[in-house]
Amino acid sequence: MQTLPNEVLAKVLCRLPVKNLLRLRCVSRSWLALISNPLFVKLHLKRSAKTKINLNLFLSYEGLCRVDFDSVEDSGDLLQQMVIDYNPLRHQDYRTNIWGSCDGLLCISNVYNLSVFLLNPSTRKFIELPFIPVEVPNLPNLQTHCYYGFSSDNTNDDYKVVRLVVFRDDSGDAADYEVNVYSLRLNSWHKYEKFPNQYPTFDRIGNSIAGGAMHWVSRGEDDKCCIVAFDFRTGEYRVIPWPQYHGLIFIFTLSSLGGCLSLTCNYYSEEVEVWLLKEYGEGSEYWSKLITMELVTIQVVRPVAYSKSGGKVLLELDYETLVWYNLEQRSLEEDIRFHSTEDVIDAASCLESLVSVDVLRRL
Repeated sequence: MQTLPNEVLAKVLCRLPVKNLLRLRCVSRSWLALISNPLFVKLHLKRSAKTKINLNLFLSYEGLCRVDFDSVEDSGDLLQQMVIDYNPLRHQDYRTNIWGSCDGLLCISNVYNLSVFLLNPSTRKFIELPFIPVEVPNLPNLQTHCYYGFSSDNTNDDYKVVRLVVFRDDSGDAADYEVNVYSLRLNSWHKYEKFPNQYPTFDRIGNSIAGGAMHWVSRGEDDKCCIVAFDFRTGEYRVIPWPQYHGLIFIFTLSSLGGCLSLTCNYYSEEVEVWLLKEYGEGSEYWSKLITMELVTIQVVRPVAYSKSGGKVLLELDYETLVWYNLEQRSLEEDIRFHSTEDVIDAASCLESLVSVDVLRRL
């Protein structure tokens, strides 16, 4: 039997799901070498991202669960979720926090946000990030809150985790904070200088990675709020101007959608707007309004993902409900229902991939 050239074989195999590729590694040594090759891993990932095949939705309740994204998009009935039994943080009494996904990897932590893992749910491989103590400032009655952001660093062929620790006083205001960045390539943490005279002010900071930076709303000594962008590749900060929103706002929520920074504004009038920051970091950077709707009693709205056609946006409401927003009809569809009776805490879309979390293989 004539053997196909590796270039042709790679183009054929990159169309397959990860589950099949893992089995095909046993065919021969040459197939094992091909499928394990970093160039093939990138080719497979690139095709999956372009075609949006092999896409799953991960949920945090009753542990960590997975649902095929196609079933979520076409759902009219109760959805059956699959519990991830190889979750390294699995515990019957505690939930797993999902801090974001990138290239088929999930960043997750335990309920205390101190044990942090990078998990590839397709290959079932994971790595626990080295423990790094929190340097609590010498101030009385402080509460410590940890937030994380996760993304790739294409400049250095690396994956980075940002840890933002906020210290709050009895009134709930930020008294101090610290910023550390983990490099998968180096398997180590590095502490960065803080943005002077600015303190993070709101609770939901995770999943706000866009353009190589993590973002949070901050309050300065003049009591004015701004959006701070921390570039985890360079350690530099900048302030992003607000969009031209209207009315009185009682909640800002920063997130990311389709690679863009998103800002959700909840007005006292019960109107909600979702904005996207386009042309990020360029001279033509601007805010574009994506969604305007009325929501009664809902306090927090977070966009999770676009539908495969791009015509709908999956929204997470108050950390407990998922619903599609139809961009063309400008209306909400029915809530997505799952067999579980518990509320959804975190949701993240994630591609299947062969990306490795093996530190030794990345050096």
